[in-house]
Amino acid sequence: MSGRRLTQLPSNIRTLLRQCEGLIDVGLARNVGVRPQRLAELERAGLLVRMADGVYASAAAVARSEGWQLHELSARAFAISSNVDALLTGWSAVTVWQLPTLGRPPERPVVVRPKRRGRGPKQSAYGRILTHRVPPEHHSQTRRVRLVSQEWAAATIALTTDIPAALVVADAVVRQGLDIGDATRFMSRWPGVTRARWVAQNADPLSESPIETLGRFGVIAGGLPMPVSNAWVGADEPEFRLDGLWPYHFAAHEADGAGKYNNRPDAAAIVAKEKEREWRLRRLGLDIVRYDFGMAAFRRDEMIRRFGRLLRDNPPRSVPIRWWKHVPGVGPVDPGPADWPSPHPTSIILPPDWWRDGR
Repeated sequence: MSGRRLTQLPSNIRTLLRQCEGLIDVGLARNVGVRPQRLAELERAGLLVRMADGVYASAAAVARSEGWQLHELSARAFAISSNVDALLTGWSAVTVWQLPTLGRPPERPVVVRPKRRGRGPKQSAYGRILTHRVPPEHHSQTRRVRLVSQEWAAATIALTTDIPAALVVADAVVRQGLDIGDATRFMSRWPGVTRARWVAQNADPLSESPIETLGRFGVIAGGLPMPVSNAWVGADEPEFRLDGLWPYHFAAHEADGAGKYNNRPDAAAIVAKEKEREWRLRRLGLDIVRYDFGMAAFRRDEMIRRFGRLLRDNPPRSVPIRWWKHVPGVGPVDPGPADWPSPHPTSIILPPDWWRDGR
């Protein structure tokens, strides 16, 4: 390298980083004519950061990253640097699959390798290595890395983490038509498998966002009647979709995400549209309760009390409100007998250790 101090990444390195989603490894670099020594030089110049053995990212990109975004970058780097039989698993697989996350990320990425003689769990400066069998049907690959399937990732985090966070991931997985229960059948003797089965059984493919999942979890935790997720209502035809509907109570809950209103030039128009929508819903005879993410995630008892008051103020009627089931990709359809919720308190029982954060 010449004595001139490097102040920015060469254009060929910037192009490689852009094409490879922010990560360059020595093997890939060598294939396109970039010597491994060149990457080391750029690291010493403070322009690249070593994310795992032989894997580098832009120092500027790393400086801009934090939390789950940084964990996702570290996880992909660790997977690239690992042996060919290693798969990202748990939260590391969740974030690379770009599934929703709650709470803080693990301290290090985690991969799993088949258990063999002389091979056991270990840690390095860049990640943890676990050893157990993952059935071939739950091996996958995306974004240049090997990892477990979405179903397997959802099941493994449910073994140890708190149920609300695990349910957020599970809802996103089953919404794609995937079966988490298929993964749990291979875990019959694993510690925590009862929790994973509970999550698999209670995941809702009609729940479309973490805040909706947390609202539904509050209903379960509070022992309240279960609502229908994303049901349609209207005077003569489906007009409005509600986050949660109690048909017999003529009651609904609606989640308010801050992104709906914050920092938008059309915020006033959105608020006006929401007020018109709510007026028309009340004309149908619906009573509505609202909650936000802070309440759902951090003030669950307050949300449960709010839901409970709404239902007490609106006892179940003999004839329910007219509603339609939402089918993703199709839209509103008439509900079948199995789609109707009971107007009575749920009989779903939480696992006794539902609040455990194993990250």
